[in-house]
Amino acid sequence: MSAETAGKVIKCRAAICWAPRKPLTIEEVEVDTPKVGEVRVKVVANGVCHSDLHVYKGDYENVEIRLKYPCILGHEAAGIVESIGEGVTSVSPGDHVITFFNAQCGECAFCKNPKTNMCLTRISDEEVMPDNQTRFKLNGKSVYHFCGISSLSEFIVLSEFKVGKINPKARLDRACIFSCGFATGYGSVVNLAKVEPNSKVAVWGMGTVGLSAVYGAYKSKAAIIIGVDTNDEKMEIAKKMGCTHFINPLKCKEENKTVVEAIKELTDGFGVDYAFDCVGHASCVRQAFDSTPIWGTTVVVGVSSPENKLSLDPNEFLYGKKLMGALLGGYKPRDCIPALVQEYVDGKHDIIENLFTGSVTLDEVDDAFQWLIQGKVLRTVVRY
Repeated sequence: MSAETAGKVIKCRAAICWAPRKPLTIEEVEVDTPKVGEVRVKVVANGVCHSDLHVYKGDYENVEIRLKYPCILGHEAAGIVESIGEGVTSVSPGDHVITFFNAQCGECAFCKNPKTNMCLTRISDEEVMPDNQTRFKLNGKSVYHFCGISSLSEFIVLSEFKVGKINPKARLDRACIFSCGFATGYGSVVNLAKVEPNSKVAVWGMGTVGLSAVYGAYKSKAAIIIGVDTNDEKMEIAKKMGCTHFINPLKCKEENKTVVEAIKELTDGFGVDYAFDCVGHASCVRQAFDSTPIWGTTVVVGVSSPENKLSLDPNEFLYGKKLMGALLGGYKPRDCIPALVQEYVDGKHDIIENLFTGSVTLDEVDDAFQWLIQGKVLRTVVRY
């Protein structure tokens, strides 16, 4: 990157989310210089993710997530380091990086604990930086961060702990999906659940995350992989990613049977060894849980709204049945996810091309959100 902008405030364009259910508008913002431990990145590509959509639609209004408007959405991004703040050692100007909503400082008690990928130093839902200031200004007023990233801006400032250096040979308009969607679904299967060969697997929700989970099951050599979705148009892509069977809950209802019954019919009456909810709804978690036998494992991947409550009998766990959660696939992001990108560079994940529906410019970003609401797309990439 050019040294001409280092140490100076940058003016650039960004998509502003003024309030829930309001169209995004493209405005010129000022992006401050990176402070101690921070990095300023020129964003090259950004995947439009359901987590962004939840804020866009106002789904997080009653959830205990730090969020203020106006804000700049975006968190699944890839770009090039423009400049660094004092004390930054893991990246340098010119490095190609991807962003992570989940930080990894490497020094706190959580980062040193192999049983979690959370970090105590930086929270996931940062709307301001540690000095209680934002790094974005619009007409002299603060514009808040989303997940401490806000990558629907041509330039962003974020913590060093939320970026990972990747091989510059990786296509940035493909590498971006590894920072959230792909890692979340794929990692929940291969990293957290550790699905074994010849296992039986079911995945609820054939969006980007669910299809990545299907692909993870395929790479794990699962014998049966069942995709569950109410949209029959997802059947073709589900089978391309590895599904052996597809179940539409609406058709089950027409046939006067439950999704659980349909799954057990395909699995000798016992159900699947592993069930993954990638929808984010208690009813899907319940179906997933009921679709596993006494040795089964259910993994909650999707984010549910607070009114979604799950009722379970504790006795159901007595014989070994498991229920667990998966955030970012359980990966410690800076340690693990750049390695996934390297596998992509090496040709080991070429099938992920199926997850990309198309690309838009920043001016068209609101259209991309509408397409996601309508279920017309998987990953749309915003190119800058």
